[in-house]
Amino acid sequence: MPETSTRSREILWDISSYEPFPWQAHFHASKARFRVLACGRRAGKDRACIYELLRLIPRLLKEDRKHLVPPVLVWVVAPTYPLTEQIWAELKVFIPQPGILDVREADKCLKLIGGAEIWLKTAADPERLVGVGLDVLLMTEAALVDISAWEQALRPCLSSPGRAGLAMFNSTPKGLNWFYHLYLRGQDPQDDQVESWNYPTSANSTIEASEIARAKRELPEQVFRQEYMAEFLSDVGLVFRHIDSCVHGDLAGPVEGHRYVMGVDLAKHKDFTVLVVADAGTRRVVHFDRFSQIDWALQKERILAAAKQYNRSRCWLDSTGVGDPIFEDLTRAGLGVEGVTITAPEKRKLVDGLSIALEQETIRFPRIDQLINELKAYQYDTTKAGNIKASAPVGFYDDCVVALALCVRGLGASLSKARFQAASYLRV
Repeated sequence: MPETSTRSREILWDISSYEPFPWQAHFHASKARFRVLACGRRAGKDRACIYELLRLIPRLLKEDRKHLVPPVLVWVVAPTYPLTEQIWAELKVFIPQPGILDVREADKCLKLIGGAEIWLKTAADPERLVGVGLDVLLMTEAALVDISAWEQALRPCLSSPGRAGLAMFNSTPKGLNWFYHLYLRGQDPQDDQVESWNYPTSANSTIEASEIARAKRELPEQVFRQEYMAEFLSDVGLVFRHIDSCVHGDLAGPVEGHRYVMGVDLAKHKDFTVLVVADAGTRRVVHFDRFSQIDWALQKERILAAAKQYNRSRCWLDSTGVGDPIFEDLTRAGLGVEGVTITAPEKRKLVDGLSIALEQETIRFPRIDQLINELKAYQYDTTKAGNIKASAPVGFYDDCVVALALCVRGLGASLSKARFQAASYLRV
């Protein structure tokens, strides 16, 4: 095991092999307390931040920190658990192995020579991001982190006596949110606390210009400008628009005589099962349920219970894979079920249908944070085959989106049926 002498603390690791791009060198030269990188996809923002950590930690360990436990504390925060896993893997690759004393996979903690600790955290539950003083905070894909996680949980962690209280933020822009406003602070030469930079994907010289040109041809203009040019655009909306305009009312119980429609996306692997029930007359979501790690039999009972509660609502269910036997079981139980096998073309139809409903504001739902966050995060992307697809970004779930899309399809089918019945009545 490496010694923890003064000398080993001063020479924590050798990172001389790191050759920063010109823009990364500007970032490393900054003395600002808060540094903000607004960059295009694959520009190298995570790599720059990780190597800046490797530069900062030895300097902090040279200070008198005998009264601090641990001597240096670093948090790396990502908006979701999968993104936490991604940067956790990168940290273990980039940090020279002689500098690592212990790797705790269960709670994602790296213990380093000299007493420094790096912890990986997710902003998915802001209430868990409280209670410690930090020397350095690294927030990756910050534009996808809710403002409450920053203002109410993380910012106070940077005010602990004796701690450095430094922070680095990196992200691809996502509208004009709190990350954008922090970036603007960094552009003000009179603000001595924050410095910010804005670089497109092309700032990474290892990415071929032809690849960027191809993305420009194939992606919608606004998507390319945001994701590759790193432009802050107002109301990009990506796949879904008018989301906030569709937020209205509260969840509600069943009303006698009303018809209801349910959309169900079943859990696969680590995903969630989501139930969305809407009133066919008012087109408002009245019931929402999201759960995971429940036995299939219990999931079926939960779906049946919701359907019975809402006047035996008809159910549009993702019958792909594991959903097929559940579809059959629910049918045998007497539930009116429409199975939807979600192939790539079928999913595009579902997403398009939901997009139209949101654009025309013909669907209403309460302020359900998980649902709204998934809708706002949904984006266009390019597959390896060069096709454009709409999907959740890496690390995000889309269970709520699919369940709502299935519910919207059910509402459309219910409306068509009602019109057919009305027309038949008029012909009699």
